[in-house]
Amino acid sequence: MRLKHITFTGIDSKTDIEALQDIQRQYPIAEFGVLTSYHWYENGNRYLDPQLLCNLRERKLNLALHICGSAAHDATGGYWNRINFHTLRNFYLFNRVQLNVANRNDNPPRLASTPDNRTELIVQQTPGNTSLYEHSTWLSGKVSMLLDESGGRGIDTPLEVWPSSDKIGYAGGFNPDNVGDKLAYLMENVCQGEFWIDMESGVRTDDWFDLDKVRRVLAICSEVIRDLHMETEGV
Repeated sequence: MRLKHITFTGIDSKTDIEALQDIQRQYPIAEFGVLTSYHWYENGNRYLDPQLLCNLRERKLNLALHICGSAAHDATGGYWNRINFHTLRNFYLFNRVQLNVANRNDNPPRLASTPDNRTELIVQQTPGNTSLYEHSTWLSGKVSMLLDESGGRGIDTPLEVWPSSDKIGYAGGFNPDNVGDKLAYLMENVCQGEFWIDMESGVRTDDWFDLDKVRRVLAICSEVIRDLHMETEGV
């Protein structure tokens, strides 16, 4: 079992990019998520203007692209060319791409690889409906699943540990006040493979990305990891 990423989703136009670099240098486990959709300009400030992606070039940040709405549904079927031009032009910036399709019910489900077949593909699913992920094993690229009952709304939902050796992500109301207990629970109960945790609303203030909350989460998680490691080693 290994905690692979702590993902903070929704960097916005006010986010200090140099501060992100400083945070990542201190906490290499940090990953920053960029939300996008066809109508990003109507969805609030947590959706970054795709033209601002050029500011992330040469920054060497751990980035994930989170595609929402009908854009995610189109990408699921392989229609990546419909995504915003600036997003596609900067696709190489992202190590992982998440399709927010938790409520999609294809029959049979289908899932297409990313354009470069290199980027890790994440399929957002609810614990009660993981059919799209379960039918993705034929893909040649790497596919992971994010179990997310909240869908970025900050709703504190119960953690349901997925009994699998696959790489699994967990979301659902993580914030600085509960992340320590939630992470400790996962580290004690996820016995196979790698996992990560993802938070969006929990690291925002007045709906703007809050770097102080990000730092607080990372400090808490580092302490949990250290304490559990010491217990394991019998220190």
